[in-house]
Amino acid sequence: MGTLYLCAAGNPDGVRLAIEVNEVEQRWDQIVILDDDPSKLGVEIMGVPVVGPFSKLADHKAGDEAVNLVARSTKVRDRVRAIIEDFGISLVSLVHPTVDIRGATIGRAVTVYAGCTVSALSTVGDHSVVFTQAVLGHGASLGNGAVIAPGGVVNARVQVGDRAYIGSNASVLPDLTVGKDATVSACSAAIGDIPEGATALGVPAEVMGGSSIMPTQDADTQAIASDLSSVFGAVLGVQAYSNDMNFFEAGGNSKQALEVRQAIQDKLGFSISVVDMFRCPSPALMASHLGGSANGSIHQSRAAMRKRRSRARP
Repeated sequence: MGTLYLCAAGNPDGVRLAIEVNEVEQRWDQIVILDDDPSKLGVEIMGVPVVGPFSKLADHKAGDEAVNLVARSTKVRDRVRAIIEDFGISLVSLVHPTVDIRGATIGRAVTVYAGCTVSALSTVGDHSVVFTQAVLGHGASLGNGAVIAPGGVVNARVQVGDRAYIGSNASVLPDLTVGKDATVSACSAAIGDIPEGATALGVPAEVMGGSSIMPTQDADTQAIASDLSSVFGAVLGVQAYSNDMNFFEAGGNSKQALEVRQAIQDKLGFSISVVDMFRCPSPALMASHLGGSANGSIHQSRAAMRKRRSRARP
């Protein structure tokens, strides 16, 4: 027996899952949480303490194991997995004891929550996550590092690629393919294949494979991009947010996309849709989109912004 290190303090359901697994398996002497946020040191979640940053994994002993609890973004989850593995500690699976996995193929270091359905002849790939009330249909395959969020439904024989993300209450119809690094947004209904890296949004889902807009270089557009970078960074808590940084690859989610949309309207005076956030996920692309959009000239908006700022000065 040894210590189980839960990596990331932002997932209390993962902490509860670890406790419930250990009550049945009695696999670890103790369970602790690691998080790189110093403000969380000493905090307890369901009686499990945060004992330090990820670097404490360097002190692990024989029999100790770790779990990656990051699951909001598959790209961030993959980066955290690499950090944990660099310390040489074994990553372990947490599969709730009430989940019936008979007839399914379960990979390494997976996380499977109570109340989900893992159907016969399905495959749960290495480092993937199936959240509570999610469904993986019979014959379906969940790729390495992929996530099905709470209530998501991957129907029969669907092939989900590595690091793909199926959002809360989203549904993918039978026999479809979701490419690696693709996203089916929350409450969306995918009725066709989703290409690699694309996003499916809506009912029925519209597939957005990346913006066809090219960043422009004029001074006003660049100034708007700089203002957008400040907005994107403020929502994500990233100080040095570059004009070319992809919002979702930086860890942004659908809820934060709504926050960005509102902040752009309130602070910059531009009206955009949530779909625009997926089509133009970087400040540079969004600035170019705004420059050619029907909601007004970028030059007029820039001038109006300067006027508002001059009025605000004492």
